[in-house]
Amino acid sequence: MANQVSLVDDFGVNFEPSIITIDNYDALKAEVAKQVNKYKSLLVTEETLQSAKAARAELNKFSKALDERRKEIKREYNQPLKDFERDVRALNDLVLASTTPIDRGIKFLEAQQQEEREKAVLSEITEIAESRGIDPALIEMKSSWLTKSISGIQRTREIGDAADYIVKEQDRVANEKEAVKAYAEANGIEAAGWVDQIDQGASFAELRIKIDDALMARKQAEEKARKQKEAEEAIAKMHQEKFGNSVVDTDTGEIIRTEQQMLTPENAEPMVTRAMKVTTTKSKLWALAQYMETNGIVFESIQLNEEG
Repeated sequence: MANQVSLVDDFGVNFEPSIITIDNYDALKAEVAKQVNKYKSLLVTEETLQSAKAARAELNKFSKALDERRKEIKREYNQPLKDFERDVRALNDLVLASTTPIDRGIKFLEAQQQEEREKAVLSEITEIAESRGIDPALIEMKSSWLTKSISGIQRTREIGDAADYIVKEQDRVANEKEAVKAYAEANGIEAAGWVDQIDQGASFAELRIKIDDALMARKQAEEKARKQKEAEEAIAKMHQEKFGNSVVDTDTGEIIRTEQQMLTPENAEPMVTRAMKVTTTKSKLWALAQYMETNGIVFESIQLNEEG
């Protein structure tokens, strides 16, 4: 290896810095300036248009000739460098022919070592997880645990810390679920939906506020329904009148309800039920209902007549 490095150090290159100059540069510059000045004050008009075009063509031709000469010199100047680079690449190709299989071998061995480290770390994770009574899959492997630089003691400590955090978090979630369930059931609310939100990241403190809001909304809805029912009953009573033990709708003549009279044992007789259809005026219908109530006749409205 020392001989090879020495060979590279002795890699001699014959190189002579090139010097590029323009013969009679000052005279050429003066001639160019003279040509340019000749057309500098040229004003383009309809009368001088043809002359202006001719001047432009002459100057462009001169500029093109200068640039072509520059390119020609550049090609000649760069050619030795191209030849040198070609020779160095050929030497590098010889080196790479040997380093490529060596590089593949190194990478293959390092991959094997990495796989063995990963198996060892997974085994340690499983052992530590089982000692805490948790699923090893819950412990996320860190890339730093697979490096050669980390010590076994440090890796074990970090895996243990990760496992302890999971246990602590599981305990917290269980306690939060229990608290949510107890609070919901104590307030007469189905607990399952609230408990599920703990797994989605919610806390008991957050859910308690939401449960209180739900209770308030339910209470307000019940209060609204109660008031609405009372209002409806009050409106209905405005159209009802009591005749004896019956309450009759004054708009339709329908008997809303009847309070049955209890017969004493001495005047008790067998009860019979008959159906009849009565057609009369509303006032007479009420009088008939009052008569039946007075005489202890139990009756109920089966169907309203078409005339109401």
